[in-house]
Amino acid sequence: MVKSASVLIIGSGIAGTTFAHRCARAGLPVTVLERDSEPGGALRSHRFAKGGGFWTELGAHTCYNSYGTLLSVIEECGLLKELRPRAKVGFKFLVENQVKSILSQLHILEAARHLPLGLRTSKAGLSVADYYTRLLGAKNYSDVLAPAFNAVMCQAAGGLPAEMLFKKRPRRADVQRTYTLPQGLQSVVKTALAQPGVTLATGREAVSVERADAGFEVATAAGETYQARLLVVATPANVAAQLLRHAFPSVSEKLSRIRVETIETVGVLVPRAAVKSPPVAGLIARDDLFYSAVSRDVVPDATWRGFAFHFKPGKLDAQGKLRRIADALGIATADIVESVFRTNALPSPRVGHAALVESLDATLTGMPLFLVGNYFEGVSIEDCAARAAAEFTRLTSLG
Repeated sequence: MVKSASVLIIGSGIAGTTFAHRCARAGLPVTVLERDSEPGGALRSHRFAKGGGFWTELGAHTCYNSYGTLLSVIEECGLLKELRPRAKVGFKFLVENQVKSILSQLHILEAARHLPLGLRTSKAGLSVADYYTRLLGAKNYSDVLAPAFNAVMCQAAGGLPAEMLFKKRPRRADVQRTYTLPQGLQSVVKTALAQPGVTLATGREAVSVERADAGFEVATAAGETYQARLLVVATPANVAAQLLRHAFPSVSEKLSRIRVETIETVGVLVPRAAVKSPPVAGLIARDDLFYSAVSRDVVPDATWRGFAFHFKPGKLDAQGKLRRIADALGIATADIVESVFRTNALPSPRVGHAALVESLDATLTGMPLFLVGNYFEGVSIEDCAARAAAEFTRLTSLG
């Protein structure tokens, strides 16, 4: 069966969703193909069957009032009034199964020695490890900063470009500093993709892209063919490279240079009474089998607590993960009422990545092909949304 679309988007994460939203606002009909049974990509607010509506974030979890592009989507979808502040609970370290404050892990004298010169150091051309070792010292980097960055990025983050972290953006004074939605961040995606002009097709895995007289032909694993004049690829870099290898070999070759790391996530539902530790935003693991555990405590519930543990790939089987989670939380495995397993992919760019992106964008100039995702300026929700907005502007300039 052949289906037609003016604009076809492969992938429904926040990047693909932002592009679809811009199309809908401009009156351009758009079709979105999503491999999974529901949209969202790394925005996955999982609702537990036994939790009576209780949900927890399995992927991206924190949004700020500096996320201007995301907030424009939220506002235009009528969700601004639905925003809820996150409870003011902090992240803690988990060291040898003991919960510790971040401050307790700092080496203050070393920081004092390095900080005056470190603050004058530019991030340009430096890796995360190089820059932050200069900023606060080697011991502070290895004991505090490296585990914290690994937790944020869900991978060994030392080789990433330092410029990708902690960007300054203008803040909106009318929005709380951090926020979520009553049913989780995935609500943004679901609302945006339900608006008129957007056709969402879930359970459709794109397996090939070919050029055609009318533009593009995209084949799915189910045997369908979609024809489109304009194509947007909103998948991880490695998936995009595979899809475009025949139709756009030069683009595919550049995409294949971007490393991608796999994260094995386990979400768990636990009775509130079973976990004795105080509320936290999350746990930062040091020298452990997982990078971090993100908590639902930022939206407190009287009955349940929820956690998403982000494990290093290939280290533990399913039962091993559940045992490690129980041990970290100080509970029995029988206290885990429900669990969900999910695999995500995140880019792992190296120093010099900006030059690769510049080269990739130069190759795309004038093409009716658009690339969006978390492998351009950064991996945050706003980075993804901003890239999609920029690519939509490029679409409008093609005429």
